[in-house]
Amino acid sequence: MNNLRCLVIDDEPLAIDIIENYLARLENIEATRCENAIEALKLMRDASFDIIFLDIEMPLLTGLDFLKSLANPPAIIITTAYRDYAVEGFDFEVVDFLLKPISFARFMKGFERAVKTLKATGAGESSKKEDFLFLKVDKSHIKILVDDILFVESVKDYVRLKAKENEWISYQSLTAITEALPADKFLRIHRSFTIALNKVGRIKGNYVEIAGELIPISREQKAMAVKRIMNENAGLK
Repeated sequence: MNNLRCLVIDDEPLAIDIIENYLARLENIEATRCENAIEALKLMRDASFDIIFLDIEMPLLTGLDFLKSLANPPAIIITTAYRDYAVEGFDFEVVDFLLKPISFARFMKGFERAVKTLKATGAGESSKKEDFLFLKVDKSHIKILVDDILFVESVKDYVRLKAKENEWISYQSLTAITEALPADKFLRIHRSFTIALNKVGRIKGNYVEIAGELIPISREQKAMAVKRIMNENAGLK
């Protein structure tokens, strides 16, 4: 199984700190935090997660309303101080219900249930996408090795795909080509850019540098993007 991508959603920073501390004791975990469900929905437009730790009582959008808005939710673990939500939570087929304050032992039981669920459904496994893709350019289809791709940029109705030795313009959406790339190696860091995480040469302010080009990182994506880039590029300065 690849690194598990976990999202912790809670309006109490201390509650997030506790879950993040528990996750930090485990191996092969990428944790992202959100202090409200609205922020989480924005984040999930461009990023996928394997496990979500979800509080219920939150301003703007409750955890249950957040769940109702998800078409294909990942493994969900509810974390709340209110026992009364247990029955309603399980109506959404959540993996587990953790009552605050959450001990590490109880956290691990829920986490293992989530991992078992992911294994049973095949989620979280290594990407089954091919190591190449065919890009339509004019009237031809060009075979491009995924490992050669540096980044993809949206330019109105087209995308510019930049590779190690060449670049191409193709009439398609950035969303479509991002979905064709392995999610553990590529990340959409801006509405106009998807990058190869292991091709980043430098992080500077709100930009990453790849092959001499500066690429912006959106404010919503920055924390997660920097963490995933650092994980993919050990020792990056």
